[in-house]
This record gives sequence, structure tokens and C-alpha cells, in this order.
Amino acid sequence: MKKLFLSILIAVALVILPAIPAFAATTADVSVTATPAFIAITDNVTSYDFGVVATSSTTQSNEDWVGITNTSTVQTDMTIAVTGDWTGGVGWTHDNAATPGADTAGMKSNRGGTWGVSDVIVETLAGSPNYIYENCPATTNYTYGIQLLAPTSFTDGVQKANTVRVTAAAG
Repeated sequence: MKKLFLSILIAVALVILPAIPAFAATTADVSVTATPAFIAITDNVTSYDFGVVATSSTTQSNEDWVGITNTSTVQTDMTIAVTGDWTGGVGWTHDNAATPGADTAGMKSNRGGTWGVSDVIVETLAGSPNYIYENCPATTNYTYGIQLLAPTSFTDGVQKANTVRVTAAAG
């Protein structure tokens, strides 16, 4: 009788056990993230005064005068330009080849190097702005300076003004 009872118990267990669900995971989660292709730069300087300049002179800041903080999440191409001609009194024409003339000025920039080595001509926005840093890696900061090539002659002694602009675009 004991054998019969044990046989029936084993048979019932073999029938019931496959019907009991296994305690296995029925879902699998994967955490996903995405970083926006975001472009952003700031500078640490908002103005510079070349002071009194003589005709046909070249006056410059230090090569590391402006610091650009790059918080972009992608590689960028950065150009440098002035917004237009020089204003004030009889304004100066800004020459896109950095060749001074009568009431005509030019500018160059240099990214953290030595003046005269790897200088970049600063054109107007209406021209073809040159790269100050092409293929700048994401979050890479840098410094630069500016250089004024003064006109060969002046019509007046009124202070002149212009705006230098660095522009970042996906590169």
C-alpha cells in the first residue's frame, strides 16, 4: 500500500509540476540615453582698445587675449570675422585681404601661437570668414589674439569701432 501511495504521489507530482510557472524574468530593460548635437561658445572678453594708432602701424593684443569656452557636444568649425566696416567720423573700410590703404584697415587673428606664424586674416561677415579653429573637438577651449593693420592715412582723428565675431558651426 505504501508503494501504491508513493507511486500515486509521484505521478501527481509529475503532472502538477510542469503546470507551475517558473520564476523567470518576463521582461528585459535597457536604459538608453541621447546627447543633443548642441553648439555653444562664449568668450571672456567683450571689448579691446588698440589705443592711439599711427598710420601704417601694426598693433596687436597678446595671442591669448580672448578665451573661447566651447561647451559644444559636437566637433565644430569656428570662423572669425568683423561685422562690417569701421564706424566713427569718416569710417574706415575694412579690407578682406588685410591690406591697409587710405582710410582702409585690415585685421588678423592668431590662435594661441606667435604673431607672424599661422595668422588668420579677419574678413567681414559679408566676405568669406576664415577659420580660426577648423575641426575643433567638442568641449575644447582655446585662446586667440587680434591685430590691427592701420590705414596708410587718416581723414580724421575720431575714434573708430568694429565688432569681431567668432561663429561656431557643426564641422
